Amino acid sequence: MEDLEFRLAAHREILVGILSALSRRPDVWEEIKRTLDEARIVQDHEEDPGIVPSEAFSRQNAMTSEITSILQDAALRAALDPEGMQAR
Repeated sequence: MEDLEFRLAAHREILVGILSALSRRPDVWEEIKRTLDEARIVQDHEEDPGIVPSEAFSRQNAMTSEITSILQDAALRAALDPEGMQAR
């Protein structure tokens, strides 16, 4: 299982790096955020009506949380990169 975790961590790191670079292009960044916002939103008809979330609903919440985290990490990394800020 560790191998899978390391691979996922590596993929996440690559994704954050790519998104960080793309965040320096406001038009591209807004389109990326819009597209991912649509993926994060649970539609009204998809909401779980029960007290205990279903497995699918829990999975969607976990994915939403990870997407949000990746976008925040990318934006933070771009903001902390002084050379990247000059490119804006």
